[in-house]
Amino acid sequence: MLEGEFTFQLGDQRIVATAGMFVNMPVGTPYSFKNESDRPAKMLISVAPAGLEQMFFEVGVPLAQGATTAAPPTKDEIEKMVSVAPRYGIEIKLPGH
Repeated sequence: MLEGEFTFQLGDQRIVATAGMFVNMPVGTPYSFKNESDRPAKMLISVAPAGLEQMFFEVGVPLAQGATTAAPPTKDEIEKMVSVAPRYGIEIKLPGH
């Protein structure tokens, strides 16, 4: 975590990660994360082995020059990610499904 905090649900474990902390999400372990605070937060994500970053290039939406925040994803953007993810070995489970 670079700044702020994110709450991670890693299997049955709930972790509130703050600046300076590291969270490892092993392959095959269901996880989610969310900024539940009222402050901005930043994290650096590293993926190993390489390759998953291509999924983000495929489904990501570039920010405007100088932007510091992103709008929440649209329904279409979420549907695209859910449909593309299996090609990268990822299963995305949406809340309520």
